[in-house]
Amino acid sequence: MAKKDKNYVSIWFWMLACIVMGIPILNVIMICVWAFKGENESRKNYFKASIILFLIGLISTIVLMSLGTLPLIIAFLHQQIVHLRHSGS
Repeated sequence: MAKKDKNYVSIWFWMLACIVMGIPILNVIMICVWAFKGENESRKNYFKASIILFLIGLISTIVLMSLGTLPLIIAFLHQQIVHLRHSGS
């Protein structure tokens, strides 16, 4: 009998993973478990890459939002402060 490759990931696991990834909160927990536990290096590397891509996307979104909307937020707050000062007089 041939020895099974320890990095083999079955179609059944990927089906389970797709279902689990659709469940809020559980998906985050399972990504961390699958990324750092177990002996399957292929699966661990995939979920580690998923975490890295998520962090890159999160940081990019925060930076872009800060650069694009921060001036608008400041202008809006300034306008509200000016309005409150004039309506209070």
